[in-house]
Amino acid sequence: MEDSGLINLLVHSCVVKSISSAQTDQGTYDPTYANRIASLKCLIQGKTLSESDEFSRKTLRNVYRLYCINNATNAAIIESDRVVWGTRTFEITGIKDGGGQSHHLEIELREVRKAD
Repeated sequence: MEDSGLINLLVHSCVVKSISSAQTDQGTYDPTYANRIASLKCLIQGKTLSESDEFSRKTLRNVYRLYCINNATNAAIIESDRVVWGTRTFEITGIKDGGGQSHHLEIELREVRKAD
């Protein structure tokens, strides 16, 4: 049974895409993505992490967490999938069962930046 309180917090919608490969004319394989879930009700929240390297230089990274109901469809999401939210694309860097009760998923995301 889904929790109506959690469902009310899922104010975003995104597309989950699974990777496949297509062979090019040159014989190499380019990754392509097809829809795994066309419209995932979710909540996406940003968070900033501060990291220090071995020389004590600080680096800030923007990461995001996606929350969604843990059901059979959403449980099929894997780390090689990508999330498209509006015009932004994210790699999945981790997936966990929030609270360990099969209630909701917490999916860690990192934005894919286009090369300049």
